Amino acid sequence: MLVGRPNAGKSSLFNRLTGGGARVGNFPGITVEVLEGAATFGDRKVRVLDLPGLYSLASTSEGETDEGVARRFIDGLGAARATTVLVQVMDATCPALGLRLTRDLLARGLALVVVATQRDVLEAQGRTLDVEALTAATGVPFLAVCSKDASARDAVLAAALAALDGPVAPTAPTFDPDALGRAALRDASSVSAEAMRARERTARLDRWLLHPHLGPAIFVALMASLFSAVFLVADPASALVEGVMRALAGAVGPRLGDGLLRSFVVDGLLGGAGTVLIFLPQIVVLTVAMELLDASGYLARGVFLVDRLLRGFGLGGRAFVPLLTGHACAVPAISATRIIRDPRERLTTILVIPLMTCSARIPTYAVLLSAFFASRGAWFRAGLFVALYFFGIAAGLVASAVLRRTATRGRSLPLVLEMPAYHTPEARVVMRTATRAASRFLRDVGTTILVASALLWALLSVPMPAALDRAGDTRAMPAAVARMHHSVAAGLGRALEPVTLVAGFDWRVNVGLMGSFGARELMVGTLGVITGLEDVDDDGEALAVRLREIKRPDGSEAYSTATGLGLMAFFVIACQCMSTVAAIKRETRSWGWALFTLGWTYAVGFALAVAVYQVARLVGA
Repeated sequence: MLVGRPNAGKSSLFNRLTGGGARVGNFPGITVEVLEGAATFGDRKVRVLDLPGLYSLASTSEGETDEGVARRFIDGLGAARATTVLVQVMDATCPALGLRLTRDLLARGLALVVVATQRDVLEAQGRTLDVEALTAATGVPFLAVCSKDASARDAVLAAALAALDGPVAPTAPTFDPDALGRAALRDASSVSAEAMRARERTARLDRWLLHPHLGPAIFVALMASLFSAVFLVADPASALVEGVMRALAGAVGPRLGDGLLRSFVVDGLLGGAGTVLIFLPQIVVLTVAMELLDASGYLARGVFLVDRLLRGFGLGGRAFVPLLTGHACAVPAISATRIIRDPRERLTTILVIPLMTCSARIPTYAVLLSAFFASRGAWFRAGLFVALYFFGIAAGLVASAVLRRTATRGRSLPLVLEMPAYHTPEARVVMRTATRAASRFLRDVGTTILVASALLWALLSVPMPAALDRAGDTRAMPAAVARMHHSVAAGLGRALEPVTLVAGFDWRVNVGLMGSFGARELMVGTLGVITGLEDVDDDGEALAVRLREIKRPDGSEAYSTATGLGLMAFFVIACQCMSTVAAIKRETRSWGWALFTLGWTYAVGFALAVAVYQVARLVGA
């Protein structure tokens, strides 16, 4: 069983032992699940487990954080203790840090071997590690290896099996990790020219990238540019997936007639599958982008730079990456919170990620801006669009500050972070990481989305019982429009109308909000159908015109500028996305927190929509 501090080279050694594809990087939390592989040594078969990185067994991190998973796994071995060897992976360039964890592991009374990796880096720096002195002082077998060297596999397996068959090390260690670590590092008489160049390169880069004023600006600009580029790459791929699903629906639909079966298969099942698959390009591209930053060693520096800013809102530097990722898609962002060691900070980040303005909100914003602010000019609409983005960020920071004082209150853990050396990412490892992220999304989140899609189809397609149906005469309407007017969703929308009218939401908007729960961008299509448009153009201009034309029974406009402002305020806050809810449930392992997120975002979003709508009406909007 491989254990060790983040950045120690544990996952690289796992790959060498098993030929597996564990993620290799330079940021705490890179291994967020217990990875399993197999190895053979002679006539013995060995099961190899790669635990998430941890700094100490005495840490307060719990739950599904990387440290919590590792510590719970070690403490829960039970009867397997007799056949388990802990192989602690230590960075040979800083043994004092690794020896602190060694002392904790010895207290568990398990067979233990310590493998010091990155021997090649140490030698390039003109230094050596005295493994004999470490073994004598601790009573634990030590060996120094280079994970890139094929011989490391047999050396580690031989040492682990010898430790399993031999006596268990003492459980009451008396050595001083700092003193022993300093004594074990031996400086050579000279340092290689390659090592000197590497040191100079790192120092030169860090003078700019870690500058107290310029560094944060570079980091924010780089991340913003990176995620803009992600959109340019992921959008065509998402459009291709959407086109394939549309073609499949076109091929299957005519064979099923024009009844509810066709609607269920095309709109429910294939529509739900499309909702799942359309996220895949974003998941893969974002994972690749974050892996490149991670493996290069720069991501840890960026986290250090923004930590002080986020501390004022109850978060830490590690929360920045998930929050930024949430502007593309909340689903991978919620998974990315596993890099956060503090369980309360991690939960808070999960609860506020839905407030980030993800790409799925963009179609709805575009339609609302076109419908209610067409006379204001393009520059005004563009400015309002940007304001919506910043309002989502501000709302997330305010919400995190409130949650850290209420639902997730507790003492925050300080930022503990090692600055790794700069590295060149390995393409093979990056692609394997993206593959695992995509398969995990399809397995754990996709199933929930498909079930929710089927339920939403039932609401939008199954007719309301005749005794409760209050729809007017729809005989002149297209079949799809008439069906939605008589649907269960329309009945619920009309039932909610007396309450939601205080925010400017009539029954049509209520039905649109129900449809958009499948995915926020579905608000446009649902509103299009319910207002008589079976096909909505890409820019939503036809729907915008139709919304402006709808009148109340007294002849007044059904939707005013105040309605648009209230609806946008609601959309900024409310968690209108079943994929996000499924991801929250998966990461918290609780429907309670998922429903809590729905509850508080809907309550705050609706209250804000009422306030905005009523104030806008008072000032004549």
